[in-house]
Parts: sequence; structure tokens; C-alpha cells
Amino acid sequence: MLNKSLVSSTQRVMKSMVAVVGLGIAVSGGAADTTDANIAIDISELSTTKEEVALLQVLSEICPAMLPKNQQQGFSTAYNNELKRLMPTISDPRMAVQYLSTQQDYKQILNETRQWTLSYSKDENKAICTELAASDY
Repeated sequence: MLNKSLVSSTQRVMKSMVAVVGLGIAVSGGAADTTDANIAIDISELSTTKEEVALLQVLSEICPAMLPKNQQQGFSTAYNNELKRLMPTISDPRMAVQYLSTQQDYKQILNETRQWTLSYSKDENKAICTELAASDY
């Protein structure tokens, strides 16, 4: 049976993420040359939290393996659109998430979010993944 509070809680987080104007991410360097890019991320003045970004990242880690191939593309689309909505000023939001993943404070939040997600059953997590995969973007 699907845990309605998990779905509701995740939907609230996802809606919060959609409402975010940006993460204040500045990327310098050529668009084609990402190896020498300098990235600075400061989300202290924004309404989004690192926990929200971490939740989206954890879902991107667990969902593809839980979904059949015909739903994986829908999930990928939803994930990419959420990233773009979180970081509208960045040309490659995945690079920003990758950068955040190197920061010690974010690593701790990410690990806590992973543990929190694992505290739910596989069926509950799969239901969230399926819902995201079926969302209209």
C-alpha cells in the first residue's frame, strides 16, 4: 500500500523546488570548455535548501533502476526539468549538482537524505519514482 504521507511530503518538496527562482550559481569560462570552469554556489539567500537539491539527486540515483524502460525516459525528463527550474540561469544544472556533491556540508546532507530515503520501503520509493515519471512536463 502506498504511503500517502510520503507521496504528499515528496510532492510538497517537489513543488517547493519548482517554485525556486534560482540557486545563485555563477559559472565562468567558455560554455564548451567545462574542464576549466569555475563554479561558485551560494544558496544562503534563496528559498531553496540543500536538502531539496539532495532529495532530487537521491531520486535520480534510485529511480532509474526501479522503473521499467518505458518509464525511465519520463523520469529523466522530469528530473532534467526540475533541475532547470531550480537553476534557470545555469546552462548545465547537472554540472552544478556535481559540484555541490564535492562540498563537505552537502555531502553530509546528501548522505542523510539517502538514509532517509532508504528508511521507506522499496514499494513506497517506487511509487514516488513512478509518479515523477508520469508527471506532465
